[in-house]
Amino acid sequence: MKSWIIAQSACGLVEIAPSAFISLCVPGGSPAGVRDSEPEPGSFFTVGVDTDRRRLPLGLAFDFMDINVCLVAKVASPSLIHSWNQKCAPHEVVRPRDRLVKVNGRCAEDAERLAKELAEGLGHQAHALLEFQHPVVSTVKIVKNGQALGLSLHYALSENKIGGLCVKSVNEGLVQAQGLGITAGQRVIAMDGEEMSVEQMLQKLREAKEFALTVLSWEDTRSSHQE
Repeated sequence: MKSWIIAQSACGLVEIAPSAFISLCVPGGSPAGVRDSEPEPGSFFTVGVDTDRRRLPLGLAFDFMDINVCLVAKVASPSLIHSWNQKCAPHEVVRPRDRLVKVNGRCAEDAERLAKELAEGLGHQAHALLEFQHPVVSTVKIVKNGQALGLSLHYALSENKIGGLCVKSVNEGLVQAQGLGITAGQRVIAMDGEEMSVEQMLQKLREAKEFALTVLSWEDTRSSHQE
C-alpha cells in the first residue's frame, strides 16, 4: 500500500497515514442487495444474528481509515448479515458506510478493538447483538477565494473500500473561519455530486476555486452512548 505526501499548501492538505482494512466475509462474496427504502439519516438500529446458523460467516468487511469509526465496507453473500437484510425492516438493512457502534451492548475506544470484540463475541456465544448507525449525508459548498481550507485528511490509494477522504482534523483556515460544519471523523465521499478516485479528489481540492463536498457523518448525540 502506498500513500501520497502532500505539503501544506493553498489547499491546506496534509497526508496523515494509509487506512487499515479487516474482512470477516467469505472471500469473493458479492455485496448484499439493499432495498429501495432509505433509512432515517443518523438513526441507530440493532441486528440480532445466530452465529451457529447454517455455519454461515458474519459477512462483514470493515474500513478503519478512521481508527475511531468502525465502518461497514461490504456485506457478503451468503452470510448471516445478508440473511438478516432479506427479512428485516427496510430501515434495519445493514449497508456499506453504516457505522458499527456496539457489540453485545459493549462499545470500544477504537474501531479495531470493536471489531476484535465482535470476533470474540461470535466465538463465545450463539447469538450476538450488533448496534449500527446509518450515516448523515450533507452537502457543503465552498468558495476558496485563495484561502487554505485548513483540513488534515487521511486517505489510502489502495484497499479504500468505502472511498473518499477522512477528515483527521480541522485547523486554521477557511472551513474553520466560516463555520462550515466539517469536523474530525467525517468522510468526504464526493465532489460536485460525483464520486471519484482519491487522486481526482485531491487534484480538484487543490485546483478548483469552488466546489460542493458531499460529507458523511456519524455523530452520536444520544446520552446513552456517552461513555
